Amino acid sequence: MRLWMVTATIACVGAWTGLAVAGIGGWAFAVYLLGLVPLALGWLIAIRAPATPASGALAGIAVSMLGVPALEAWGRDSWWGGAIWSWQMVGFLILLLVFPDGLLPGRRWRLAASAVPLSALGVTAAMTVTMNHYDPPPVAPSPIMVPQAIWMPLMLIALAVLLMVAVVSVSAVVVRYRGGDERVRLQTRWLVLAAGLVVVLMAGSWAITTLGWTGPAAYNGFLIGIVVLVPSAVAVAILRHDLFEIDKILSDSAAWALTTIIAAGVFAASALGLGSFLGRDSPLARYGAVFVSAMILMPVFRRVHHVTGRIIDRDRTVILAGIVSFVDRVRDGAAEPESVQETLRALLDDAHLLVLLIEAEHDGYVDVQGVPATVPAGRTTLPLRTAGADIGLVVLGRDSARQRRRVRLAVSAAALPIEVSRLRLGLRRALTEVSESRRRLVSTAVAERKRLERDLHDGAQQHLLAVGMQLRSAQRDLNPADPLFIELDRAVGSLEDTVGELRRLAHGLRPAALDDGLAAALRRLAAQSALPVDLRADTVETSDVVAATAYFVVAEAMTNVLKHARATGIRVRVRQAEEHLHIAVTDDGIGSAPSQLSLTTLRDRVGAVGGTLSVTSASHEGTTIEAVMPCAS
Repeated sequence: MRLWMVTATIACVGAWTGLAVAGIGGWAFAVYLLGLVPLALGWLIAIRAPATPASGALAGIAVSMLGVPALEAWGRDSWWGGAIWSWQMVGFLILLLVFPDGLLPGRRWRLAASAVPLSALGVTAAMTVTMNHYDPPPVAPSPIMVPQAIWMPLMLIALAVLLMVAVVSVSAVVVRYRGGDERVRLQTRWLVLAAGLVVVLMAGSWAITTLGWTGPAAYNGFLIGIVVLVPSAVAVAILRHDLFEIDKILSDSAAWALTTIIAAGVFAASALGLGSFLGRDSPLARYGAVFVSAMILMPVFRRVHHVTGRIIDRDRTVILAGIVSFVDRVRDGAAEPESVQETLRALLDDAHLLVLLIEAEHDGYVDVQGVPATVPAGRTTLPLRTAGADIGLVVLGRDSARQRRRVRLAVSAAALPIEVSRLRLGLRRALTEVSESRRRLVSTAVAERKRLERDLHDGAQQHLLAVGMQLRSAQRDLNPADPLFIELDRAVGSLEDTVGELRRLAHGLRPAALDDGLAAALRRLAAQSALPVDLRADTVETSDVVAATAYFVVAEAMTNVLKHARATGIRVRVRQAEEHLHIAVTDDGIGSAPSQLSLTTLRDRVGAVGGTLSVTSASHEGTTIEAVMPCAS
């Protein structure tokens, strides 16, 4: 390859010198001088990516674009001067066959590569034997003559073969694109973009020449496209295929091209239509055609842009459509914003992508579910920002410039669910702190009640009992008729009432029966009820806080039944299911219990240990109070 590049360089320098000596100057010489661009880019590719044959193809384009004009200039008066133009296509057709990684496997593609120079040679031979029939004939006629009856079919056959070879070369690009991986597809799109622009320039050159606006100079734009646009696209595709969002560029270009064609057709139809009524030279007809074209331009462009996006830039279009759909479902409550990570993974085809949010409290990161996380070493990260502040990171599982652009686009479109996830994390953290604070307060209150109950039982109550026993001992030595005996008897009675009151107070703080377990305490509570109680309480293992809460739930529910329900019986069920304690208190009273209004404190107490409380009460169907609490709190 290096030997070919050196040879091509020498040939290009010789051709450039030949153009200068032949007297080619001005704008034409500047255009031909651009033929050195593919040579320079070919050398760049040969140095940076020596394995690809695209560098040799670019050098071939440079040789053909400089060598053919130089030979034509030297043989302008000879029969061969106008017969070698087809060789300018050789380098370009070879490029289509070998781009980007060499010939496709198979004998037919090797034959196609061989047919490229042979087809150019066939056109040259056909033109050589027909050149003498041109008007005016060349100054130096061709030494080979053919009958005039067969020269036209011969020329048509040669051109048809060249066209067929060109079609095969283009089909190689299509086959390579359909069977290639993502990298090959992106590289091919660069070539398609440049080739499409060259075709547009060629069509424009034909139109300008046909209208007689200018001569051969109209093809300068087409030549510039061949020697500048195509080699530049090839160099970017080989060396930096993900430099830009080629899909978007190609889609937008196709959309504008199609819109321009449609608008031109609408303008022509409007001009003809209005001209038939108002006259061809009427300014109103021209202004009306412009107005109609302008009215449909933007709606047509939006529709065409959408269609071309789904065809050419399908990945980006699908990503945006998927995220917009997800955001809409989040707004409607049909999807959780925390599923944004899984949505991005699916749409971006990156199973290891992570969305991490800044955890201000612990100076670290958490995932969208609030689980602490660390940034994997060696992975590419992109910042998440909102309102000018950093809120987290996106960690990429697959890294490329193209993937980074896609991730930025997707994250920008998914800003709403990401921000909602962050806010919900903060809200859950605050609620957790409140719940923990409530649990600590309840635990502290229960411990304090237990201490007061013990102090009352072991302290003041025992002292009062001791004083009462001393008074009774002193009373035995007195005559029952003695006024002092009567006073002592009254004092002992007051002490007994005080002890009973202390016992009631201690029982209200924390029932001492809970020391024997929740089931035992509930049996004693049922035994003291004024209504018959059907009690079924399993032996459960709970914390003191949960046991005390469960006891007060049953006690308060039974009190409400006695006060309001007009019931004839109460049914109490206490059971443990896995890690939760289930309590249900049901009566057969009048229902529609107004006591629901007094359960706020009880509901808060159950909620403080992480449980829930519900009341079911229908008219004349009784009332059921249910509580579910975790066994451990």
